Amino acid sequence: MMVQSVLEKYRWLATSPVRFASVEVLDSEHFSVDGKVVEKAALPPEACGSNPGSLRTLNFLADRWKFIQLQLFNSLVYYAAFGDDIVFDTLELSLRSLLDIGQYQGDIAVFTNSAGVAHLEQMKRELPLTGDFSIEVLDDCHSEVDFYLSRFRFYDRAFFKSRQPLLYLDVDILCNKPVESLLVDLAFSPAIHVAPEGRLNEGNDNSSGHWYGWRMMEADGMEFDRHQRGFSSGSIGYGNSSVACEYARLIMQVAQAYRKETGQDRPFIGYDQCLANYIFLKANIRRFELIGQAVTLHRIKENNLALFPSERRGFIHFLAVPFPIKFEAMKIYNQDMRKKIQEESL
Repeated sequence: MMVQSVLEKYRWLATSPVRFASVEVLDSEHFSVDGKVVEKAALPPEACGSNPGSLRTLNFLADRWKFIQLQLFNSLVYYAAFGDDIVFDTLELSLRSLLDIGQYQGDIAVFTNSAGVAHLEQMKRELPLTGDFSIEVLDDCHSEVDFYLSRFRFYDRAFFKSRQPLLYLDVDILCNKPVESLLVDLAFSPAIHVAPEGRLNEGNDNSSGHWYGWRMMEADGMEFDRHQRGFSSGSIGYGNSSVACEYARLIMQVAQAYRKETGQDRPFIGYDQCLANYIFLKANIRRFELIGQAVTLHRIKENNLALFPSERRGFIHFLAVPFPIKFEAMKIYNQDMRKKIQEESL
């Protein structure tokens, strides 16, 4: 029995033009990649293993001299869910939109604590999954700040290794169009992609720096413009797990050191945003394209839950109200969106 190569086991993106590559084993010595014959001896040694490890790109020759470059496509979309039943109801609604409307076929992971495992086990049985579904339990996750930081607790998790790309989503995000083209674009990017939100100084030079971390930037002596845009940490796209793990580890190190030095969680209770804004901006790795173009930040009007933006860019993030109200608005939007998609297909 021939050992399955990395080339066969994983999906790959061919470059110029960008497309998914078709791979076929012709015999024990030859492969076909998009119809071009490749001698097994011409492949990099890593391509014949069963695990890509840190491998992100394969370069080799076909038909004796034709250069081929393939990018690994091993996507992961992940969430973090803690607390009341309504949080898990909201997550399930989000996941169903990702799988049905988003037509996502890759792997999914959800961070939770021991109290959330039963909810996720039930979802795993009931969702129309096409990829793996990993429940990532954080036993030392108890406080609100822990919940915020959980989205960066993946850097030492085996399920997150060798991913290209990774996409984090808050549970209060619905998908409203197919996602694969966005994931392909992310896989070719060395940056970290996010959606722009308010000004760094929150519109007030006397603000606490609660949301976007500008007080931390100031204390560090960074050069920055208080009037430039901060970003929402509700959706974060990483090109690959090497970049993702490096910066997730940095965020956790800074968070722990800051809390130890100051003895404070506040004014940075929104650790998920202020630390990421500070670190990503200082490293000049933050980009607003891709996720910024795909995500609509929707602030719900409590007196009109059915008031929605008409465009479907990829994702809609529901904000500004407690979970029970948010969930009701998401249900209304979900029903309305599915009805419109059905009408468009007629």
